[in-house]
Amino acid sequence: MVSNKKIGLPAVFALVLFAVLAFPGTAFAQSGKYVFDERNVLSSDDFNQLESKAAEYADKYHIGAYLLFTDHLGDDEGSANGRREFARQYFTQHDLGASPNGDGIILTVAVDGRKYVTVKHFSDSSRDPFSNDSAKAIESEVKSYLKDDEWSEAAKTYYSTVGEHMAYFADHGKQWTEPHIVGTIIKGAATVLMPLMIAFGIVSSERNAMKTARMQTEANNYLDTDTFNLRTSNDIFVDRTISAVPIPHSDDSDSGSDSGWSDMGGGFSGTDGGDF
Repeated sequence: MVSNKKIGLPAVFALVLFAVLAFPGTAFAQSGKYVFDERNVLSSDDFNQLESKAAEYADKYHIGAYLLFTDHLGDDEGSANGRREFARQYFTQHDLGASPNGDGIILTVAVDGRKYVTVKHFSDSSRDPFSNDSAKAIESEVKSYLKDDEWSEAAKTYYSTVGEHMAYFADHGKQWTEPHIVGTIIKGAATVLMPLMIAFGIVSSERNAMKTARMQTEANNYLDTDTFNLRTSNDIFVDRTISAVPIPHSDDSDSGSDSGWSDMGGGFSGTDGGDF
């Protein structure tokens, strides 16, 4: 007679196998203190390294740097507000944030929905190391890897870039901002060219002062007044110049924005995020 125990074990095994195949992201979800890999896109080694790096940041800067890989960013992930709200709720529901003030930043990535957004929380803005330029730089670097489904590289880039901005703030006492290359070039050029222009002007003035002849601007100044009498004249223009000013057009596609952070209240602010 076959025991019930022997009959039950195969059934349990089949049920577990079905759950693994049907819900791979849930069955193998890796959930740490800072990294939440609900879609199992990170190797165990990468997961542990990222978790260790985030713990190092929290200990050194008292700021929690969080990363979430999930399937979708809620029912309203197609809008910037919906993405931001999803990330904010995840942050609060999981009680994230280092220090008594709950300072932190989280990048949320929807692997299936192909969306992303970044949200930060700082109750004291003077402790916030992430400027608008920081948000743009972080998401720009990460997005280049997300497009190719290089999840581990995207995660590593996120943590390395976030660390750079926190280190800059700690060293300089201010947020990092993108250097304005054009302004730097203009300032350098002015420093070099201004003395040259002044010298050229002086030389030209002295050279012109030595000339006795003066160029005439009208043709009749070269004619003998006793031999030619110009009664009328007409000017005929053989070509024309058209100036066109392009009219700006709005782009309604929600593929991401370079606007930086949008205030969400309660110390929260988030980017528009977008597609990848």
